[in-house]
Amino acid sequence: MPRVFNPGHRPSQPLYPDELVYTTVSKIEQFLQLPLPERTPLAGNTSVSGSNILMPVAGADYRRWGYASGDSILVYDDNDAVGSTLTLTGVSSSGSSGVVNLIAADPGTAYQSASNRNGYIQPQSALSNSKERGITKSHVEHLIKVKQDYIDTLTRMAWRPRIKVDEYQNFTTFKPYRRRYYTDYVGAVYLNNRAVQRVLRLSVWQGDYYRELAAARIKFTITDPHRFAGTEKIFLCPNVAHVATLQTGSTSTTWSKDFGPKTIAQEISNLINTDLEAGKAVIQIGSLTESGSNLNVNNEFLASANSDDGDGVVCLSSMRSTDEGEDTTIAFTNSHCFATSHGTDVQATISSVNGSTFVLDDASGFVQGHGLYFIEGNGDAVHVARCSRSDNTITVQADLTSSFANALSVSGIVKQHKFSSDATEEQRQKDWWSMEDNGAILFNNQYPFFENHSLKISYVYGERYLDKAIEDACTKLVAMDIMLTDDYTALFPEGTSNIDISAKVQRMESEIKQLLTPYQETIIVAGMGG
Repeated sequence: MPRVFNPGHRPSQPLYPDELVYTTVSKIEQFLQLPLPERTPLAGNTSVSGSNILMPVAGADYRRWGYASGDSILVYDDNDAVGSTLTLTGVSSSGSSGVVNLIAADPGTAYQSASNRNGYIQPQSALSNSKERGITKSHVEHLIKVKQDYIDTLTRMAWRPRIKVDEYQNFTTFKPYRRRYYTDYVGAVYLNNRAVQRVLRLSVWQGDYYRELAAARIKFTITDPHRFAGTEKIFLCPNVAHVATLQTGSTSTTWSKDFGPKTIAQEISNLINTDLEAGKAVIQIGSLTESGSNLNVNNEFLASANSDDGDGVVCLSSMRSTDEGEDTTIAFTNSHCFATSHGTDVQATISSVNGSTFVLDDASGFVQGHGLYFIEGNGDAVHVARCSRSDNTITVQADLTSSFANALSVSGIVKQHKFSSDATEEQRQKDWWSMEDNGAILFNNQYPFFENHSLKISYVYGERYLDKAIEDACTKLVAMDIMLTDDYTALFPEGTSNIDISAKVQRMESEIKQLLTPYQETIIVAGMGG
């Protein structure tokens, strides 16, 4: 039996739930005026390894202060009293001597521990993951995440990107005719959250299915799970030289194929969405990065399963803009167990083969750039590769099944599954457009039926600028929790001239209330006829 039961779609939550946005550990330290830890003497002379400097410290000092990757430290000696402020990139043992090497980028200066140099390391953060100081850095980070969620809930706003999945809206028109003077739209809806950053899906009911107006997507149905054999894989390529692989298994980075279509669809959806409550972990798209961070499947795709599309059906959409999303391709190692719909299927005949390059008779329907190509073999076997296209010439860049190149033959059929959208015209005079600041979506040429729940919308919302008042409120909320713990007394001793902790907490509670009150949105519930 699964650990959690869910509707098979991504929960409404922060887009990056582990990021510290509203405040930081260093700002907490500054607010509480925590003193820095004592300096640590070098246990030997520094050395250089490649582009890194190795700074030896005694094992006891390492355990006491909990040096870790990402910490900021100051290293200095009598010859260089100013020293160098470095960010640790790693920690390693120096062998059997009980000495630990702290690793950072080489500043170009050597430091020594000899009697005439007196080298030291000074931590630049008051908090670490050592329990020497009563409270750990990781616990403070946890408190920040808790208070971020609290502020979002209290104010019904967000100052970071949050995702809302499958918000249903009714569509009515306040106009008796198609057009009237001074209006150029049929009707409008106002989302439950404003400050919309991007509409990910805009599904409008038009009598027989939800027509997709905002996203490129594809749907696939688990048809015959009994034909799964061995390790099955699903490949995703967002038109770049990288591929994400979702394979069967029993770990946090795999999906289970051992049950019925509904459970399998939910497993795949949970894995794509990185549902932590379902025990799923992130899967990177090859080695793709963006802004210095790994680009994972849940950053690029949004999945839902077993929704109003039917049991055993996964709806997978790109989180890129529509034009970019339509260049996304998907492939399966067992085509008999999956049936695609609401995408674009293309195929062509191979006219010639030359090693890892082949020519199609007409490749105009295949994506430009990088995409997934597959050849259906005998039985359940499917041969898949990531290829690049130049006119009708296709070059294999990565054989994902180690059998694609061997399956190439003249007169053979090569296929491709592409994402697609029902409309791409987001303009004022076209199908629809949005007013992000107030969460309004207006419809013109393409619009839903005038029915209840005729709109299904997924979007990312949140203010792009973090107000300093929100930063101050979050900092004080975390500081208040720390001050109320017994462990805090080791860091903040009380004296006869100081304000006692209880009085400080009461004062901070009043300040936080004043800071957050202007941001709390009022909900007006209309009465009968209102």
